[in-house]
Amino acid sequence: MNKSIVSSFDVDHRTLATGLYLRSIYPINDDLAVYSWDLRFRAPMAHAPLGSGEVHTIEHLMAYYLRLDPVIGSRIVSFCPMGCKTGFYLSTMNDVEPQQIRAALAKVYADVFPLRSAEDIVGLNEVQCGNPGLYAIETTNSAMAEYLRCLYTREEAVEAGIGDIYNTER
Repeated sequence: MNKSIVSSFDVDHRTLATGLYLRSIYPINDDLAVYSWDLRFRAPMAHAPLGSGEVHTIEHLMAYYLRLDPVIGSRIVSFCPMGCKTGFYLSTMNDVEPQQIRAALAKVYADVFPLRSAEDIVGLNEVQCGNPGLYAIETTNSAMAEYLRCLYTREEAVEAGIGDIYNTER
């Protein structure tokens, strides 16, 4: 397979598992680079993709709340969904580490989840969003817990304050 100008096209999607991956680094100059992270919620081909409501809800929440994180927030360039609806791309500047992203995701989960209504979704209104009627509450709660279970063991989750991701009711 020839090398593509799109880094995600260079990955054999038949072998991808859920998780957090550094997809690529795009140098800007000697001091700056954009890091493209793959937050793979679902393994391609092996699982059903995220629903449109889940993608939209997660995108709103993460694009906003990850930027509030005191460690990585100021380094976030963008948070956007993958077209295949199996996860999201997080772009950061320079030296963000996977453990910092994991910790930021856990903090958002602890602070925001479980979602109870559309009012819990920041920016979900006609002024700030092109489709405020597109959201999902229960399935987003489940999708986030499922994703964090792939990033955290039960013991790590308890230590991070998100041990309830292992509760079967969620």
